[in-house]
Amino acid sequence: MNFIINAVVLLVLMPIPLFLFATLCNPAEVRKRGAKQMLKEFARAAFSAGLSLLNAVCTRPFTFLCNLPLIKKNGDDTPILMVHGLYHNKAAWLIMRYRLNLAGYSNLHTWQYGSFITSYPELVLELRDAIEKLHYKSNKKIILIGHSLGGLLSCGATQAPETESMCAGLISLGTPYRGSILASIAIGRLGRSLHPASGLFKGENRIAYPQDIPKTAIISPMDELVLPWTNLEPSSGNWNIIHSHALGHVAMLYSREVSGLIVENIRKIQKA
Repeated sequence: MNFIINAVVLLVLMPIPLFLFATLCNPAEVRKRGAKQMLKEFARAAFSAGLSLLNAVCTRPFTFLCNLPLIKKNGDDTPILMVHGLYHNKAAWLIMRYRLNLAGYSNLHTWQYGSFITSYPELVLELRDAIEKLHYKSNKKIILIGHSLGGLLSCGATQAPETESMCAGLISLGTPYRGSILASIAIGRLGRSLHPASGLFKGENRIAYPQDIPKTAIISPMDELVLPWTNLEPSSGNWNIIHSHALGHVAMLYSREVSGLIVENIRKIQKA
C-alpha cells in the first residue's frame, strides 16, 4: 500500500521541475505577467499536470474503451477524427470522447500510431490514408482534432490539397508549431525531430498548414513541454488562437474548459 501511495505522490509531483525550467525559458513572459499571476498559473498548471499524468498512466492500457458504442442524441453524424500526441495512444481521448458525445457528437474516431519506430513523413502518409478512408466511408468532410504532435501531423496531412478537400476544419491542443527545445532529450527519432532546429520547422520541406479550412489552435499559457511558449503559436496563416486557463500539456485532454472550447469551435466549423 505504501508503495502505491508513494508512486502516486511521485507522479503528481513529477511535472514541477519541468514547470520551473519552463519559467526560466520564458523570462519575458514571466516579467510581463508579474509574480502574483505567474505563481497562480504555476500552481494551477502544475497541479493539473500531475493529475493528468496519473490519469494518462492509469488509462493507457484501456484503448479498447475507445471502441465502445456512443449515444446518438441529436442525429449529428459529422465525422471527427482525433489524433493523439507523442508517446501516448488513443486512450488519451477517452474523457474527451465522452464529453464530445454528451455534446451530441457520435461519429467519433481515434487514430493511433507508434512513437518509437517511425518518422514524421511516414506518419503523415498513414494519416492521409486514414482520412481518405473515413471520408469515403462517411461521404462527409472530416473535422480533425490533434493534441501536441497530433496537431502537427494533422497539418502535415492536410497540406496536401486533395486531403484538405476531404476535411472541414482543424482544431489543435498544445501543438508545438515551431518545435520545443525539450525535444533534444526526447527518446526516439520522432521525438528528436520536434526540436526547433529540425528540418520540420526550417528550410523548404518544413511543415506547412492547410490553406482553405478553418484552423484553431488552443493554447495553455503555462505549458511545461512546449518551450519556449511562443512556439505554441503557428508561424503563419490565418489561425484562430485561443488561450485556455493555465493547464499542463497533457491536462488539456482532460479539461472541461478545453472540451467546451472544442465543441464551440466544431459548431463554428459546421456553420462555416
